[in-house]
Amino acid sequence: MGHESFVSQGHPDPLRAHGAWIYLFASVGSGALVGVEQRVEPAMLVGTGFVGAFLVAAAIAVGARRKMRQILVGSSLAILAPLGALYLDAKPEFFIVAALAVVPAVTAIGLQKTIGFLSRPALVVGVAAIVVAAPTVALAGGISVGRSLLLFALLWPFFSWQTLRVAAPLRIGATWEREKLRSRGLREAGVAAVWTLAVAVLLHIT
Repeated sequence: MGHESFVSQGHPDPLRAHGAWIYLFASVGSGALVGVEQRVEPAMLVGTGFVGAFLVAAAIAVGARRKMRQILVGSSLAILAPLGALYLDAKPEFFIVAALAVVPAVTAIGLQKTIGFLSRPALVVGVAAIVVAAPTVALAGGISVGRSLLLFALLWPFFSWQTLRVAAPLRIGATWEREKLRSRGLREAGVAAVWTLAVAVLLHIT
């Protein structure tokens, strides 16, 4: 199983990339852990909204006409969940940080279409779009802007490095078997979870 694992109808499909889901949930989880000292419910609602936005972005990246249901579901989550967070008195500043994710998301899609979805710039910028979920969720939980940006700064370089390391053999044409790919995904998830927890603990004690 090689590049075709991530491709749908000739286009790279983020929904098929296990790394994207790992880093998305790690980012949402870290934001919730850091923001839990205030209120976890608004943080998790904003995290749900970010998952919805990811579904929409993934549908746009694929460009398939049969993705309207995915776009509808994703749009509903992206709109309704943050509104629910506001109803629970989440800091409205999280909207500003969330909006910043549009820039790397659009840039990543453009890079995928021009220089390839396994290119280093496309991967690093794509990871940035996903990791913005961490400060967005943390802000909704009630932490300061400064600490939320520190959270992003601690997660993005590490997740980018991990992504580039995993993608390196694929760029030169390596083919992975299903079991090997699953095993690599589990190790990647474990490393991401350990780093995410370490970052959350660090921010709690500082």
